[in-house]
Amino acid sequence: MRVLDATANRLKSIEAALLRLDGLTKLCLRQNLLTSAEEVEALASAPCEFVGWRVPNFRGFFSLTNLDMSYNQFVSLEALSSLPGPRLTHLYCAANKIASMEGIAHLESLRVLDLGSNRLRCIEGLEGMCLLDSLWLGRNRITQINGLSSLSRLIRLSLQSNRLARISGLSGCTALEELYLSHNGLTTLEGLEGLANLRILDVANNRLTSLAGLQGFPQLTDLWANDNQLASLDEAGAELEHVRDSLTCLYLGGNPCAKETQYRLRLEHTLPNLEQLDDSVLRGA
Repeated sequence: MRVLDATANRLKSIEAALLRLDGLTKLCLRQNLLTSAEEVEALASAPCEFVGWRVPNFRGFFSLTNLDMSYNQFVSLEALSSLPGPRLTHLYCAANKIASMEGIAHLESLRVLDLGSNRLRCIEGLEGMCLLDSLWLGRNRITQINGLSSLSRLIRLSLQSNRLARISGLSGCTALEELYLSHNGLTTLEGLEGLANLRILDVANNRLTSLAGLQGFPQLTDLWANDNQLASLDEAGAELEHVRDSLTCLYLGGNPCAKETQYRLRLEHTLPNLEQLDDSVLRGA
């Protein structure tokens, strides 16, 4: 046996037989009732690739590359300060009650970090994670984008459902291809300058009154700007001219401008490569 998934079994202890599975490479014990690391420390020398469990001490796990602690009741990441960091590349701590990023700054080999659906109010301690390519921070309480200037390899960033009033702090993220900012309080697209590799931009469910700021995105294929306050289709169309050659998917529904006459026809004319408009797949797509 190489893979064992014991998720959500209300386990309070681990059978000794598990320790004899010397061929095990993936182990998942997330959503259980384990309270001590002692019973699993014997696995520390095994080439265990994926482990998720509710335990407070990680110092014996030298072989971990993937750790999943999602969907528990953790309020802190401090227990991870004892986790040997050189091999860990994927860390998932979504859907807990974490209020601070303290405890993970030493995990400089991380490529994927998921702290979505927690209680974070600020972004901190990521300066040394220069290899990070995916950062998921949606559904928190973050009010400002900062602490990302050293993440020059970051490809995906999710800050959906936070408390952002403006876009800032992204000038160092020049490799960014996917940016998810829906369900915030954004009023403009200012702050996106220099993100020439951007392919997907999600700014749905904000307070945008204009699409000004779309210059400099030659690779943008997807723009999700539905459910904002865009009043004029002519004004929106003028800004969309900047991405007319690349844009293939556009969501503008839920804006006042989407109620204007010949809405679809006018956008098809402005964007000759458009394949999808809102929920409609266009002819020839």
